[in-house]
Amino acid sequence: MIRLGLWLVISGGREALTRLVVLATAVGLGVGLLLTAVAATNAAVTWNSRHGWFWTGTSSVPVGSETTGIAPLWWNPSADTFDGQAISRFEVAATGTSSPVPPGISHDPGPGQYYASPALAALLRSTPADRLAGRYPGRLAGVIGDAGLPSPDSLVIIIGRTPAQLAHTPDSAKVTSIATAVPGNIGGQVNPKGLEYIPPDPGGGQGAVDLLLSVVALALLTPVLIFIATATRLSAARREQRFAAMRLVGATRRQVSLLAATESTAAGVAGVAAGFAIFFGLRIPVAGIPFIGQPFFPAELALSPADILAVAIGVPVAAAVAARLALRRVRISPLGVARRATPPPPRAWRVLPLLAGFAELGFFTVHGKPTSPSGAALAFVPGFALIIVGLALAGPWLTMAAARIMARRTSRPGTLIAARRLADDPRGAFRAVSGLVLALFITTVAVVGITTWNAQQRNVRVSAAEANVLTDQVADQQPGSASQAGAGPAAPAAPLAAELSGIHGVQGVVVVRAVPQLTIRGGFPNLGGTGPVPAGVVSCAQLATVPVLGRCPAGATAAAFPADGFAGPLYGVDATGITWPAANVAATRLDSLAVDAINVMTNGTVPAVEQARTVLENAHAYAVSLGDGVPSTVGELIAQSNPTNSGYEQLANTVILVSLPIAGCTLAAGIAAGLADRKRPFSLLRLTGARLATLRGVVALESAVPLLAVAAVAIGTGFGAAAMYASLEIQHPMVAPGAAYYLITAGGILVSLGIIAATFPLLARITGPEVARNE
Repeated sequence: MIRLGLWLVISGGREALTRLVVLATAVGLGVGLLLTAVAATNAAVTWNSRHGWFWTGTSSVPVGSETTGIAPLWWNPSADTFDGQAISRFEVAATGTSSPVPPGISHDPGPGQYYASPALAALLRSTPADRLAGRYPGRLAGVIGDAGLPSPDSLVIIIGRTPAQLAHTPDSAKVTSIATAVPGNIGGQVNPKGLEYIPPDPGGGQGAVDLLLSVVALALLTPVLIFIATATRLSAARREQRFAAMRLVGATRRQVSLLAATESTAAGVAGVAAGFAIFFGLRIPVAGIPFIGQPFFPAELALSPADILAVAIGVPVAAAVAARLALRRVRISPLGVARRATPPPPRAWRVLPLLAGFAELGFFTVHGKPTSPSGAALAFVPGFALIIVGLALAGPWLTMAAARIMARRTSRPGTLIAARRLADDPRGAFRAVSGLVLALFITTVAVVGITTWNAQQRNVRVSAAEANVLTDQVADQQPGSASQAGAGPAAPAAPLAAELSGIHGVQGVVVVRAVPQLTIRGGFPNLGGTGPVPAGVVSCAQLATVPVLGRCPAGATAAAFPADGFAGPLYGVDATGITWPAANVAATRLDSLAVDAINVMTNGTVPAVEQARTVLENAHAYAVSLGDGVPSTVGELIAQSNPTNSGYEQLANTVILVSLPIAGCTLAAGIAAGLADRKRPFSLLRLTGARLATLRGVVALESAVPLLAVAAVAIGTGFGAAAMYASLEIQHPMVAPGAAYYLITAGGILVSLGIIAATFPLLARITGPEVARNE
């Protein structure tokens, strides 16, 4: 029977060959998308794990203690910025030939050498030295290999120093091994030294990343799996008729089932082969898409042996199982198929999984989620999975309920026909729109979640002029600084200010001097709070060149100014209208005071900002802690202040942009399959006098009613699930999305209705009288 089935598939005439090609193409497209989604998830995990060595030194070997046989490596991680791009900087000093070596390089760089990532090496070559290369001592010894980089676009540099240099550099540590994994719970978005941001996650650490990727994978894979399931059912009614005819001429149930399984398996195998070809064709273009803010290495967009076996075996097996299930009426009675026996209506129990999903999320909303990231995954993933499965199961029952309501409230022939057909086969009607319904649920959860997250964060806005101020909070790196209630060492700021002022594009320089115990009393507008603010002193002549920082009282030569500056009370504050209190410090005495901060007003151009940044970094050779000491523009500080939000938004956009088109493909395939299966009934209706316009209305209602009815439930479900997620994970009341969400939703529904209308020309061609005669 298997040979007969294969012969019928290959030599069964034009119809059989066309059916095989259509099935294989549809399954191939679905499999290609499935493989791409799985590989992208694997790449995201690899991308995160490649940040592991950035965390070297978080549990360092104390100075003076050594592991037997391993020479310690002096390790000092820091951060830098160029044109808004984060640069991960590591200064190392080997104490022997056995010192550990970071991944991607063959040996530790010696003094006067450095290794750079390919992207940073190209940037160093294309940028004048006074804007970037002048910050790094020595010469380029080589490039860092892929093994040491999370992404092709990563900007990383490893600089060689002497042990004596790093021994006297703050925050240096001696290590005897290089970290290989991101800590399980980091409690934040950046590592302790302000290096490149690790993947966006709700709670920090690898466990939270696993939670986020699990939810994203669930949201991406579900529409793809639905599309594959829809594709395997193309021409299902036509196949039922053929196999019922075989039963009538004497074929046994087992023989018919084996023939059906053989045909579906052959289409599934061909589709899997086409899917792998599509995946390898999409691999390089997809790797270049910055789904998580950076592109992937194409080699990381890989499939594990388990993934390959699961798809290569699972899809054909699923196709064979689906074929056997589709023939359940044939197995019971071949005449039952010929007479189109109405299947039993769906029962109300189908809504139970949906309610169970809400109950699961509601339980944790009331009692609190587990504290561990793995526990949080167990709290969220099953709940959302139950809701998604519940929507798929409840859809036919909701479709049947909507059809019955429609039948009771209309007397128009076309509407009555559509309502009766929907009530007779609500499963088939919902199957065509199920992908879009779930895509709307996913879109709602993603958009509402990111909107609520945005509302929780501080909404910081500054003027364009203030965004161009380059600030260097020097005192944050000095243990005795004014911000720490003590005076730091004096610094020769006058020559530095003169050098900065000579840069083309620099419009003014304000040096904040440290004065112990000096404060500004509360009451200044926009500073927030009423308590005293630690202060330094600025020259009124310098302050006049940077009006966005405020002004001095008339006749004053020096004024008190917030010591922590843009790292503290001035963050996000419009200081233009503030008059700072006069300080009783002579202008001649200012140069003798320690430097607390330096603020440089630029015109915002890359040459001006980067040249000034290079001058500041070379003037203050200190280790950067938590990013506070990186000379940064105010605009950069604001842009980098909420990386979690940016990552969430990036992933939400990815989920939306992927799920909606796949849902559209599912809708198109489902409607086309439905028309092909119903061409004989429609042709008979036309022979009895039904107008083509009436049949078009029937087709439109059969697709639009389940779409609109279940979509309304899916959107409401999405809001409910997002509200519980917001309360539980974001710890903020749900915030309604903006107009963009409603435009996306309305646009998706309108496009779907357009896809339905696009099938009308096909309806005219397949409902002619010759169809009824030939069937």
